[in-house]
Amino acid sequence: MEKRQKASDIFRETNYFLAQKTSFERAFPGIEDIRVTVEEFEDFSSVGRKRSFNKSTAGEYIDCRNSRCYGGGFDLGTLLRNMESKGETEYETTEYCRGYHGSPKGRKNYGPCEHRFKIRIEIAYKDDNAQP
Repeated sequence: MEKRQKASDIFRETNYFLAQKTSFERAFPGIEDIRVTVEEFEDFSSVGRKRSFNKSTAGEYIDCRNSRCYGGGFDLGTLLRNMESKGETEYETTEYCRGYHGSPKGRKNYGPCEHRFKIRIEIAYKDDNAQP
């Protein structure tokens, strides 16, 4: 069985017309470090699996761990950009997987992935960009 592509795989392979991919430091020059805790829940389960990320391990997308999901995960980059624009240092939210149950190459769609993510983000800003 082939591995199904996740959100980060699709992002990495896509060439965008009006945007360029870059490093975390260039995308977020005012952020010293981040701490992201993700608890992923399967279907309607109340017990999730936790993962943690920092500036060196986080990417634009955090992938879904559902092995039957194609294109799955959530967009961490947008959450960080929104937080940075508002000067927020802490944020919690729930996001639903953007993927679907599909064939290994994603050609057939068998319905949405029912995984959800409880996300907690903490940002430490650099001193010269101190936030209110």
